[in-house]
Amino acid sequence: MGFLSKRGKRLPDDPVPADPAVIVNPAPADEAIGPTLPSRPASEPIVVGAPTPAFEAKAIGTEYGRNPYRADTMIDGWSRGPFTIRAASVRGYLHRYNGAPRQDDFAITAAPDRDRLIVAVADGVSAARYSHIGSTTAVRYATQWLEEQPVEALGDIGWQSLFQNTAWMLTERAAAVLSLAQADAEQAEQVLATTLTCVVCESDADGALSAVLAGVGDSGAWLLSDERFVPVLGGKQSSDSGLTSSAVSGLPRVPNEVEPISVTVEPGQVLLVGTDGFGDPLGGGDGEVGALFASVLAGRVPSHLEFAHTLDFSRETFDDDRTLVAIWPRVN
Repeated sequence: MGFLSKRGKRLPDDPVPADPAVIVNPAPADEAIGPTLPSRPASEPIVVGAPTPAFEAKAIGTEYGRNPYRADTMIDGWSRGPFTIRAASVRGYLHRYNGAPRQDDFAITAAPDRDRLIVAVADGVSAARYSHIGSTTAVRYATQWLEEQPVEALGDIGWQSLFQNTAWMLTERAAAVLSLAQADAEQAEQVLATTLTCVVCESDADGALSAVLAGVGDSGAWLLSDERFVPVLGGKQSSDSGLTSSAVSGLPRVPNEVEPISVTVEPGQVLLVGTDGFGDPLGGGDGEVGALFASVLAGRVPSHLEFAHTLDFSRETFDDDRTLVAIWPRVN
């Protein structure tokens, strides 16, 4: 079938026009890896199971402050040296409904004088009114602190100092937010509390990436390998009864000891760092959410918009902010 002629008749040899509202997988069927995603309107979220009810998002309420401006969604992605990155942070459906800001944030930097990638992901604690400011303060300070440190082996990074200094910065920021001459850690926790997970990556001679991760709070990291999600760091803690705790301990509280985790990311694998808005619906990775993300991330690098669109999926009861950073060893 073709275009309509001026007389309303269809010209048989004309091509079918592409519908700009439909996402089409450009890969040939014989090159596709994992399940093929169905075509769907780009203006609608991907539905996984029972959807969240549809509604128009509300503007952020004035009680959360008017400055700095807080976007509903952040999208980033690029390649440099041995790294390829995709990242997104989206406001959860609950916050869109009640006018609260996106409390998640991320920051990424690639040191210009060496092949080292630094990623920070934070999830502001819901009970703290200005935790969106806390999460932004934490990720920006942490990536700057890690970039400015002397070139050390990955195993020699001073993680305890990083989190202690970030906690101090949150206390200083709380004083400014509350218009106080000075603030203490307790006041900072009440208004700016946030989780923080950081990753430092370098390449090795075999084309793989060596990464060290450390975090405070319940944000997590996973290695996507052969369409399986292998937990690396963090996530919600379960009790002896098998129930998952919703209590979150974050900065400015710093544990007495921070234990870094090392992981190798081989070509064909993906290192994922995300908040619990992604981790909770992912679960063990063997359900519908895991299948969705495996089809988008395993064996391929999605576009920026496809990555963010996938993260903004609709699933009933999972309405928290979601932030996810994906790191691939770059294939030249």
